[in-house]
Amino acid sequence: MNRRHFLKWVANGILGTSGVWLYTGRVAWGKSGFDYALEGQNLIAARRFAEARDVLMEAVRLDPKSDWAHGLLGRAHYGLDQRAEAVASFREAVRLNPADTYSRMMIEIITQKPIAKQEKPQRPLTPLEKKAKAEQEVMVGKLNTEGGLTYQVKRVVIDPGHGGFDSGAVGPTGLKEKDVALDIAQRVNQRISAIGVIKSFLTRTGDYYIPLSDRTVIANQYQADLFVSIHINANENRKAHGCETYYCSETASSKEAAQVAAFENAVAKYDEPFRKRPDYIDIEQILFNFERRLYWEESGRFAETFQGRFQQALPFKSRGVHSANFFVLRRAKMPSILLETGFISNYDEEVELKKASTRDNIAAAVVKGLSHGRA
Repeated sequence: MNRRHFLKWVANGILGTSGVWLYTGRVAWGKSGFDYALEGQNLIAARRFAEARDVLMEAVRLDPKSDWAHGLLGRAHYGLDQRAEAVASFREAVRLNPADTYSRMMIEIITQKPIAKQEKPQRPLTPLEKKAKAEQEVMVGKLNTEGGLTYQVKRVVIDPGHGGFDSGAVGPTGLKEKDVALDIAQRVNQRISAIGVIKSFLTRTGDYYIPLSDRTVIANQYQADLFVSIHINANENRKAHGCETYYCSETASSKEAAQVAAFENAVAKYDEPFRKRPDYIDIEQILFNFERRLYWEESGRFAETFQGRFQQALPFKSRGVHSANFFVLRRAKMPSILLETGFISNYDEEVELKKASTRDNIAAAVVKGLSHGRA
């Protein structure tokens, strides 16, 4: 049973109107594959991987079409350092559910490290195969982010902050954050497309507002490997200057980081809330909550190395890496970062941000951070 089948099952009345679990299959029918999968998930949370593996093997035997159970089995194998078995389980999960970005990410992470497997005799490569292999190595070199993400970035979604009625921060002479962010994002998109190795997508291409929650939905729909939200900073202290990189965390790394997040989150009040029935149980959200921590940890690691390359080509001072609870990053099902590229509240930097050359330099610095310095 996969997740969609389970949700359909829920709709047919297996869950009572009070929201209490009423399934009595353990008594009438014996344990189902879903029961075993839930048990395995709890064992993984308790880091009892060997027991979890045994339970989840029974889950996939009973319900071989459950992408969720196969994904959990992959996590159990991975916890036991059984990487070949983990890859096989994650691949089965992706085969059953191509939208399973977590399993796809885990395959990338594991397969970039040596995996123990049976040695097979290899025939010599033909000249054409050697040429194809050399081209592949060049492409992998461009895709790989040294010391950053532990898997290859093949698709990136660039998010120009604000838009429409939401102007974002406004400079001393009236320059609007929304306009600068869009222009820089478009320049980043053009540069990435010109390189031709990573596929790039924009959340908006004009001056209109997109709710914060919809921005990561777009990234999730594109099945992106990385989400980058571009903004321009502002501060009551007009002397504040420079660029910084943020990633999502439950608590802010500093008081200033919390203030930046509060400003960027201010428009969340315009998002249309999803109204759940009193008896509604969001299975997808429960599953995502288990995965989210991994995305945030990967985001933090990538932010550090990204900023190291980013600052080498910046026209402004580097202010380092920080974290806070950014609404626009919370629901991304991939590593994600938010860039504050200069202070529009600083008169000198506002003057620079008006220049096409400065915006192009910032775009080049972003691409350098994303594509292994090949901007």
